[in-house]
Amino acid sequence: MKTNSQFFDELSDDYDLMTNFESALKNKISFIKNFLASNYKTALDLGCGTGADAIALSKLGIQVDAVDHSSGMLQKAIKNAKKFDTNINFIESGLTAFNVKDKNYDFIVSLGNTIANINVLELRILMSTIFSMLNNGGSALFQIVNYAKLPKGGTHILNVFENDEVSIIRKYNINNNDFDFIIDKVDKKNQQKSQIITKLYPHSENDFNKIAKEIGFNIDVYGNLKKHTFNPDESPNLVVVITKEL
Repeated sequence: MKTNSQFFDELSDDYDLMTNFESALKNKISFIKNFLASNYKTALDLGCGTGADAIALSKLGIQVDAVDHSSGMLQKAIKNAKKFDTNINFIESGLTAFNVKDKNYDFIVSLGNTIANINVLELRILMSTIFSMLNNGGSALFQIVNYAKLPKGGTHILNVFENDEVSIIRKYNINNNDFDFIIDKVDKKNQQKSQIITKLYPHSENDFNKIAKEIGFNIDVYGNLKKHTFNPDESPNLVVVITKEL
C-alpha cells in the first residue's frame, strides 16, 4: 500500500484525463461562486490536486494560496494555472501541518474528497487550525463522498474511464473503519497493468457536527455543491459549510 503522497504522485499523470479537467473547472466556477460572500478577497485551497478549485477561485477574483502534499499533483497544477492565465501561490505541504504562516483567509476550501485522506483525529486538528486562520465572518467549504450511502462491506466501483489507450477503474474495498482506495489501470498500447492503493477514512455528518460544536463553528450541511438537502441514504456527497461568526 502506498503512502497518501506516493499514491497521488503516481496518479497525477492520469488525473486530469479521468476527471475531465476542463469540464470540471467550468462546473467548479459555477458551484463555488454560490458559496462566496461579496466581501471575500482571499482563499486557501487545501488538497488542491491539479488545481481546478484554485483556478476557479482565481477566475472568480479571489487571491489564492493552494496546498498539496503531492509534488506530482502540484507540478500539474502549476502548468494548469499557467494554461488558464491565473496567478496562484502553490505550496507543497500536508493538510495538518501546512506551511502557511501568519496568514488569514476569508474562505478555505477542500473539495473532491480530500478530507477523506485524513483520520478523524487529524480532521479535528485541521478544523481547529482552520478556525484560527479564518477571518471573522469567513467560511470553509468541504466536500467528501457520502459514505453513509455506500455498502457496509465488500468492493464498490466508483468510476470507470476508458478510451483507445487506457482503462482506469476507481474502486473501494470497504473495511470496518476505513476504506482501501484502489486505482486499477490498463495501458492498452503497452499491454501493461498496474494498481495503486491508499487508505481513506469515511467521515460522517455526525463527525463534522461534533467537531464544529466543540470548536465553535456554525455549520450547514448539503447533499451536493448545488446546495440540495442532505439525505444520508441518497445524496452523492456530504458538503459541509462552516462559518466563523463576526
